[in-house]
Amino acid sequence: MEALLRRELGCDFVKATGHSGGGCISQGQSYDTDRGRVFVKVNSKAEAKRMFEGEMASLMAILRTGTVKAPKPIKVLDAPGGGSMLVMEHLDMRYLSSHAAKLGAQLADLHLENKRLGETLQKEAGTVGKGGGRAERPFVDQFGFDVVTCCGYLPQVSDTGPLLRVPGRSAAQEKNTLPLPYEVWFKVFAPFFLC
Repeated sequence: MEALLRRELGCDFVKATGHSGGGCISQGQSYDTDRGRVFVKVNSKAEAKRMFEGEMASLMAILRTGTVKAPKPIKVLDAPGGGSMLVMEHLDMRYLSSHAAKLGAQLADLHLENKRLGETLQKEAGTVGKGGGRAERPFVDQFGFDVVTCCGYLPQVSDTGPLLRVPGRSAAQEKNTLPLPYEVWFKVFAPFFLC
């Protein structure tokens, strides 16, 4: 594994740290490298590549919001012996429970970020010299994600369409509701809470 990571990451030094873990689906191991510590999730199933590519895109989407700390994904690789691996920045999660309130506030900000972006773009559209696609990331006005994401191995429907239906809400209410990127953060944080 160390030789593969040295080659794929362009590192001179890679050594397992002894920090490992696993969930219901994948196993993980931390490695020290000359470029910093990384965490490698490994899954031997054929579906792993699609699952990890979706997770990588999801992590990048979260990071673009600047609202909550998430590991920076580095690369999806073929695993020795079959399956795939996701290499990402290592985050120390040992003291996460002492920051639960802060994490909750950041997750709320993550959900509101797209709404705020839409409001800003709408306001700027009416101002001379502003608007016109100057946002660093696009406003999302429909449900969906540009790559397949998975809940476990199960691919999630990613077609764009109306937002998640809420019982008792009218079409007009739903039209004025902005999409919440739950699909993104659920993919990343659910394993910490469900497994």
